[in-house]
Amino acid sequence: MSNSAETTRNIGTAVSAKPFGLQLGSLGFSIACFIVIHGISLGVWRLFADPKVGIWNYYPQPFGAYLFWAILVVVFIGFNLGMHGFSKLSQPMGGIVATAVTLALCFAIPMLLIFGYGRLDPAFSPIKYAGHGATGLIVLIGFYGFGVLANSMDGWPWTDAGMKQPMVGFAQILTGFVLTVVVYLVLIYPCLASWTAPDRVVMALPTAIGWFYSVITVWLTTALVLDLWPYSMFKTRAGRALAAFFGNFVLGTVLYFILLSLLKNVLIPADALLKIGPAINLWPAQLGVWIVNILLFWALCCGNAPTSLSPVMNRVVRFIITWALGIGAFVVYMKWFAIDVLHEAAIVPGFGGDPLTWVDLLNLILLIYVVYFGCYGLTKKDG
Repeated sequence: MSNSAETTRNIGTAVSAKPFGLQLGSLGFSIACFIVIHGISLGVWRLFADPKVGIWNYYPQPFGAYLFWAILVVVFIGFNLGMHGFSKLSQPMGGIVATAVTLALCFAIPMLLIFGYGRLDPAFSPIKYAGHGATGLIVLIGFYGFGVLANSMDGWPWTDAGMKQPMVGFAQILTGFVLTVVVYLVLIYPCLASWTAPDRVVMALPTAIGWFYSVITVWLTTALVLDLWPYSMFKTRAGRALAAFFGNFVLGTVLYFILLSLLKNVLIPADALLKIGPAINLWPAQLGVWIVNILLFWALCCGNAPTSLSPVMNRVVRFIITWALGIGAFVVYMKWFAIDVLHEAAIVPGFGGDPLTWVDLLNLILLIYVVYFGCYGLTKKDG
């Protein structure tokens, strides 16, 4: 699963080969995936997170920490390792086993950090869920640090050296670990550590989260719907890989200020802005996560349409559709869905919620259903 086009082709092949499931056209297939993903997500929310009617209310923590780590484990298994080992199992057993491993690791890794290392470092202490927040923020960095290696960088340089799975996957995981630790220690940890002070951090935590998620939004926009443009203009694999890795930071910085302006001047009511205060710098992440959700859904469940126009027009139309839907979904969520359906707290009357938690739940279920289960139960008709 080195890039979005290959991922979509592989999923389409797996789906067409399955004898079991509803056979649907492209539109029906996309709608059915949407219903399955949102239905399962809402069920999980009602069980573990709903602040009003949840059976077991673990929102926002520890639900958030384990949710975020589940996404990162999916990146390890599904993208870095390319489902190595699990893909040999028939469905739905392959998906069930991969999900079971994911659930085991997404609880074990944070618990080791919180209840192990947290005994030594107050930033990771379980007291008042401090460690859950610190551990969850590792995923913010790791989602890019591990994911970009398999996606935009296409496994470079290890695939060029002739490495195959699972060794190329382990090489990516090792490199991603180093990248994640370095960036986390520079950007995030000083904002949480007891020895720090506001004037000793690279940027305040809300700004760091909002800026870095803008980098993620650029990364997945270029990788999933723009066919790696503009980095595809580089002629060599090494050039494209390095341009993508560093270029996302440059374009992500520009996007951060664009999203911040859009949020302040258009999307967030004035009274809500007053309540949010300096934390507004985090909100490019709250908007960006909705855009990312639509990008993933469009590439993995909608065939990355259109594909029949010229390369330039394909990219332009995909970009307009996905970003318009992402921004629209943010508005619907903040003004209705979060408060009335998910029972999240209002910031001001008629506006509220925390998109990062709900949308990352959607992203997790989407990735598990598509990558682990190959959209089991749904078959897309040819043509």
